[in-house]
Amino acid sequence: MFAVGSKTCNQLIFAHHLEVIMTRPPRRAQVVSVALPAGLTLDVPHLREKTARLGFVSRALGTFRVEEVIIYRDRVGPEIDREAKLIEKMLTYIETPQYLRKHLFKMDPDLQYAGTLPPLRTPNHPDRQNPSSGLLREGIVIQSGPSSMIEAGFGNLVRVKSKLPIMGRITIRLTRDSPELEGEIVETSGLTIYWGFRVARGNVSLSEIVRSKKFDLTISTSRKGMDVREITPNLAKRWRSASHPLIVFGSPNDGVPEILARSGMSVSDAMDFNVNTIPDQGVETVRTEEALWSALAVLNVLEEN
Repeated sequence: MFAVGSKTCNQLIFAHHLEVIMTRPPRRAQVVSVALPAGLTLDVPHLREKTARLGFVSRALGTFRVEEVIIYRDRVGPEIDREAKLIEKMLTYIETPQYLRKHLFKMDPDLQYAGTLPPLRTPNHPDRQNPSSGLLREGIVIQSGPSSMIEAGFGNLVRVKSKLPIMGRITIRLTRDSPELEGEIVETSGLTIYWGFRVARGNVSLSEIVRSKKFDLTISTSRKGMDVREITPNLAKRWRSASHPLIVFGSPNDGVPEILARSGMSVSDAMDFNVNTIPDQGVETVRTEEALWSALAVLNVLEEN
């Protein structure tokens, strides 16, 4: 062993790993869900532009540590159903680590512009890493038996001492890196760091989502909503005490009030808050993906340190 200055090599390596761990984003105290309409990309005719918009959306979800994005039906009809499937597929592709995509996605014309997507770079999308004990990784089951072999983006498969379903996606922690790689299954709900978002499409309307009573705080965004500056104290109090808040966004063609009205609901009945997070906006209309960034940024500031 040799010394560098007053520190040994092992000390420097340990300090580097500690710095990496400390800079990983902490998990929020609450599970944040976002509801996006299936019509989010309906106004964009070309798949290339649809892909770019969903890449922009995914970056917002990751940046502000959203854990669940729900795609809801804002209208009925086959066109909306097709768009919902496309959004679900694209966002799921984006949130999948790059080293797993070739295993989980076949050649698909819907993904022909996926190469233009920006990297997500959430903690479950690591740069190239050498295997070492303690590393967390996403993986899929390649072989199953008394022990299962997991593809986790290293040169070799990782052995997990459990019988697991083939092609199942799991999160593991490396427990040994020599002479072979071994790991253990990790429940992501128990992690203290943010580990990316999941995509849900229940083929349901917004009113059905709200009526499910799954969420203890519901917030919609609208130009006609209350100025966020006027309700910040009350909103901050509710936001900090919520365990599972839902933030709802309208479509390019219809706001949340119009979408709810088709199911016989009003915003005041369905939402705890209807908020304008861009008061005095300087443009005629704010796009859904722009409203997403704005609202999540405002709510992020309300979180207690």
